[in-house]
Amino acid sequence: MARKAFLLSLAFAAIFLAAETSFAQDRPIEETPLRPRSSRPEDPPQGVRDMLIRMQIEKAKKDFDEMLDRGDRAAKLSRQIESAIAKNSRVSPADREKLQALEKLTREVLSDLGGDEDDLLEESSAAITTNDPVATAKELNAAVTLMVAELKEMTRFTVSASAIESSGAVLRIARVLNAYQ
Repeated sequence: MARKAFLLSLAFAAIFLAAETSFAQDRPIEETPLRPRSSRPEDPPQGVRDMLIRMQIEKAKKDFDEMLDRGDRAAKLSRQIESAIAKNSRVSPADREKLQALEKLTREVLSDLGGDEDDLLEESSAAITTNDPVATAKELNAAVTLMVAELKEMTRFTVSASAIESSGAVLRIARVLNAYQ
């Protein structure tokens, strides 16, 4: 009987030991003795959150100012293109380079506004009815002037659908002007 009680207590001890080791492996992988649960990273302190918000605001201001600067550079390029084409009555290779730079600036403005270039270029360009590069260059300058005016009316908190449409018009007219020989 003593031997039976000894074997029975040994069996209970083995079961208890196995249960204890299985409970020890129940903690999450991230939790170790060197890094207990209480030291997990939580929300950053208020000062850090305020700094991140300030940085986001400054970046938004900077991006908006860069977009306005791109619009001003596009207006300057369109005036140069119009005067060069009015003087020569044709599109020169230098004018084509300026047109490409103008298209690039306009695409960047359009991207900043959240517009889709492909959708805007699919719209018909029936408004462009001239077969004269000089008249098309004037239309381009007028479209760029309109785009820049609409950009300057915006704030960094708004998105202007008319600015998106006018930038699409600039791209369409620039492509028509670039097609002249």
